[in-house]
Amino acid sequence: MLQRLLLTGLVSGTIAGVVMTLVNFFTVQPLIAKAEMFENPSSPSIPAASVLHFHPDGVGHTHADGNLYHDHGQAVANAVPHGHPNGITHAHQGGNTVHSHEQMAQVRESVAHDHGTQAQGSHFHGSFEPERGLERELYTLLANVLTTIGFGLLLATAFTLYGRKIGPVQGLLWGGAGFAAFAFLPGLGLPAELPGAAAADLLARQTWWLGTAIAAIAALSLLAFSKSWSWRGVAIVLLIIPHVIGAPHPAVGEMGSAPPEMAAQFVMITMLSSLLLWLVLGSVGAYVFGRVNVEENAHTGAPYTT
Repeated sequence: MLQRLLLTGLVSGTIAGVVMTLVNFFTVQPLIAKAEMFENPSSPSIPAASVLHFHPDGVGHTHADGNLYHDHGQAVANAVPHGHPNGITHAHQGGNTVHSHEQMAQVRESVAHDHGTQAQGSHFHGSFEPERGLERELYTLLANVLTTIGFGLLLATAFTLYGRKIGPVQGLLWGGAGFAAFAFLPGLGLPAELPGAAAADLLARQTWWLGTAIAAIAALSLLAFSKSWSWRGVAIVLLIIPHVIGAPHPAVGEMGSAPPEMAAQFVMITMLSSLLLWLVLGSVGAYVFGRVNVEENAHTGAPYTT
C-alpha cells in the first residue's frame, strides 16, 4: 500500500509539475516579466537611461535619454508635485516648466528603492534571486514539481481512503475536487497576485487560505459521500464561512504597480493553469494507482483492492 501511494504521488506529481511549468512558460511567465518591469523600473530589461514618471493628471511618459527637456504646457496645474523613481519629489511652479533628468540613472542606481508597503515590503539587492534565463526556469520547474508531488501524495491518500476502484472518470472528478478545494474556492477571496501587487500581511493570507482549503475539503467530502441533508447543510455552511469572515486585503487606497487589466488577465490564466494541473494530476494519478494495484495483486492472486 505504501509503495502504491508513493509511486502514485511521485509519478503523477512529476508529470503534472512538468506540464504546468511548460504551460506557464508561455502563458504566466510573460505576464510576470511585464509586471516586474512595472515593479522595478531599473530592471535590466529597461535601458539604464530610461526614466518613467507620472503626473497627477494621469499622464505618464518615458525619457529615452538621461538629459531630455520637456514641456508640461497647460496639462497640469500651476503647482504640480512631480515624482521620480528614486523617491525624489519636486514641484513645478509654472505650467510651462523645463527640467533635466541628466543624472537620474546614476542616482537611481545608488538609491535603495522600495516597492511599496502595499505589496510584500521592501526589496533588498543583497537577497538571493535566480538569474534570468535557464537558471530561473530550472528553479521554477523544481518548485512546481515539489509542489505537485505534495498534491499528488494527498490525492493518492484520498484514493486509498476512498477504498474503491479508481478509473479515468473518477480520477478527473477527484482532480476537479482538488482544483475546487485548493485553487478555485480560496481564489475567490485571494486571487493570484502579480509581482508588486498590493497585498495584506503574508501570515494572515496564508492562515485564511489554509482554513478555506480545509473547510472546502470537509464540505466537498460531505456533499459527495453523505446522504443526510443535515450534513449537506453543514457542508454549505462550511463553504460560506470563510468568505463571510473575509480574506485579508490591503488597506483602502493601496494599489499595485501593474495595470489592473494585466492583474485580471493574470488571475484568469493562473486559474485555468491550476485547472489543467489538477486534471492532469487526477487522471495520471488514477492510472498509476490502478496499474500499481493490478501489479501488486498479480503477485498475490487477489482481486483489485485498495
